[in-house]
Amino acid sequence: MNREISEELLNAFADNELDGAEKAEVLECIAADEGLRAKVCETWHLKELVRSAHPLGDKHGPRKKSDRWRLLGLPLAACLLLAIGASSGWLAHDQADEFRVSGADLRAIQANGGRVVLHLVSGDPAEIDKALRKAKQLAEVRDLEGGVIEVEVVANGPGIRMLQDGASRLASRVVSMRAEHRNIRLVACNETLNRLRERGVDITLLPEVDVVPSAIKEIATRIDQGWRYLQV
Repeated sequence: MNREISEELLNAFADNELDGAEKAEVLECIAADEGLRAKVCETWHLKELVRSAHPLGDKHGPRKKSDRWRLLGLPLAACLLLAIGASSGWLAHDQADEFRVSGADLRAIQANGGRVVLHLVSGDPAEIDKALRKAKQLAEVRDLEGGVIEVEVVANGPGIRMLQDGASRLASRVVSMRAEHRNIRLVACNETLNRLRERGVDITLLPEVDVVPSAIKEIATRIDQGWRYLQV
C-alpha cells in the first residue's frame, strides 16, 4: 500500500476514531513501515503523558521509576488489536470472570486448533496476576483431540514487567509456571525494550523469555496463522 498517512489521520488512528476499513488500511501501512510504527507509538506516549498529567518539564525533580514506565503509554498493539479485533472472530471476550477464561472462549480455542495468544500491556500487579492465572488455566486445558493448548504470552509496554528477571516473588512465579507448563511461551517486545533503553531504563529478562522485534507483528502473524487472541 502506498497511501500517504497524514498527521491528522495518524492522530485519528491513535484516538481510535477511524472506522473499520480505515483502521485496516492504516494497520497495513504501519505493519510495513517501521518508521511509521515508531511515530504512532510516540503519538501514544505523548497522549498518555497528557492524560496522566505528568508534563515533560517536571519542576519537582527527576521522575520516579514508575513514572518512567508511564512514558511508555498504551502500546500501539493495544490500540490496533482492541479497535480492529472487536469486529472480528479472533478477538475473544471473557468478562464473566476476569481472572479466568470463559467456557465459551475455551471451547472456541479448542475448536480452532488449540492455539491462543494472551496479550499483556499493563504493568499493574493485578493485571499481571490475571495474565498468569489465565495462562496457567489455558495451559492445563486439552484441545478436542486431547492435545495440549499452545499458549503464547506476549508482553509489551509496561507489561514487560511480568518478564523481568530478579529475586522477586513474581519472577519465581513466572519461572515456576513455565517449568510446569512447557506449552507456554513467554514473549517480550524488543521495540518496548529499545524505548526503555532510550529513556535510561535497562532491564534484564528472565532466561525463559523469547524476544521478538515487534509485539504487533508477532500477534498479527499468529492471527494470520489461525491463533485465537485474548486480551488481559
